[in-house]
Amino acid sequence: MILYYILKPLVIILNHTPRKVLHGIAKFMAFCLWHISKDRRHVAITNAKILGAKDPVKTARQSFNYTFMAYIDIFYAHRVNEDYIKNHVTIEGREIYEKIKNEGGQFVFIGGHFGTWSMLATIVPQALDTQVITIGRSTKNKALDKILDELRTFERVKYVTHRGAMDKLSSYINEGYIPGVYIDHTATEKDCINANFCGYKVPVIAGIPALCARKNYPIVFFFGLYEGMDTKVILKGPVYPDKSLKPKERIIKIAEDINKVYEEVFTKYPEQWYLIHRRFKRVELEDGTMSYHIYKESK
Repeated sequence: MILYYILKPLVIILNHTPRKVLHGIAKFMAFCLWHISKDRRHVAITNAKILGAKDPVKTARQSFNYTFMAYIDIFYAHRVNEDYIKNHVTIEGREIYEKIKNEGGQFVFIGGHFGTWSMLATIVPQALDTQVITIGRSTKNKALDKILDELRTFERVKYVTHRGAMDKLSSYINEGYIPGVYIDHTATEKDCINANFCGYKVPVIAGIPALCARKNYPIVFFFGLYEGMDTKVILKGPVYPDKSLKPKERIIKIAEDINKVYEEVFTKYPEQWYLIHRRFKRVELEDGTMSYHIYKESK
């Protein structure tokens, strides 16, 4: 844990750094990666093309900025308070949340690595007056995991990692917390199902669709759009599990519904999606076989 005590002073400094300075650091890092990493640049441009961006190169370049801004905004997230919500946050689709809340049952928040994703865990609970249990991925480094846990845990927010998360969810749900997760399209084969997305069948981590299918939990989607220094929270849904389907079919249908909403939002604002990641590195072809060549073929 020596690394923790080495990094902690830097974290404290960044936690008190003005947001404009943080964004300046983020844009410098984005500039460096764009010019240094030909591979990441190619991946982002390919993803932008798949999303149908009018200018894939410009979109990919903008995505680098937004990606690093989201990374570094984690050091600002704990400063989000009532005044910030009042002056810097707007909500599109609040009636969706009110509808699902009035139904009285449990539901799940699902978002994506898009726009201000690193701040949504603090914005949404305060803006909607609720409590959220967020699910993240372990770095497999105890020091980094401890720092991330500190950065992601707030008064209204609990944080758990993917491995073993389902075992912890039930107790938090019973305490009134709403599960919130960003579903990735790069899940390992044993953890995923394949579902249509932007013309391809891509892996979707199966845990949350399976939970929703088993417990009959509806889904409310939440995304945070950068609007300068402000955030526009976009709510979509709700999506309900189809109880007329068999369990496996129900899970696949939920995954398909999730991807439809993702596609709607990401194609509208492609520059704010996390394009530097290989989202389509493993896709299912029409004959059921898997292809690993999307990024190689586009070179």
